[in-house]
Amino acid sequence: MEHRDTVQAMQYEMMLLSRYQFRPHPRADGMLERSAFLLLSRLELVEPMTLKELSRALNLDISTVHRQVGALLRSEHVEYVLGLPGEVARRLAPTPAGLRALIETRAINEEGLRGVMGGWPQKRREQFLTLLRRFNQDVEDLENTPWPRWGDARPTEPPTGSATGSATAE
Repeated sequence: MEHRDTVQAMQYEMMLLSRYQFRPHPRADGMLERSAFLLLSRLELVEPMTLKELSRALNLDISTVHRQVGALLRSEHVEYVLGLPGEVARRLAPTPAGLRALIETRAINEEGLRGVMGGWPQKRREQFLTLLRRFNQDVEDLENTPWPRWGDARPTEPPTGSATGSATAE
């Protein structure tokens, strides 16, 4: 298969993956919406952020982030916290309820992934994780939007009730 054919096939497979990305099985009750899951996942591993910082980090228009944050505020999954002394912009941090919802959604996603990859040998899982992480980091480098990962930052709360920290151990 020549280079162009490989890229075309990869593009098609990425399109298919995006269909299943956050629903490896039928949507469960209590799952966070995709935007809430992404925002909380970002806020979980970093210091509180302003709307502008979130907009840059997610590579989204600030009005989109504002709307998504509004929904998270109404559901009490995030809250405004004090920023640096003299800082005018308000900062957002996940609430305990937001972190619980994140952990529950992550556990549902992980259950779905285990259903898909349950029969894969450990080595294949590790290879897939390595390639997927490399791909994501290369995209982050191109867009200058690095994403924190476990081990890179101090999380506000360990991922209890979730197998996130041991995804490669199975």
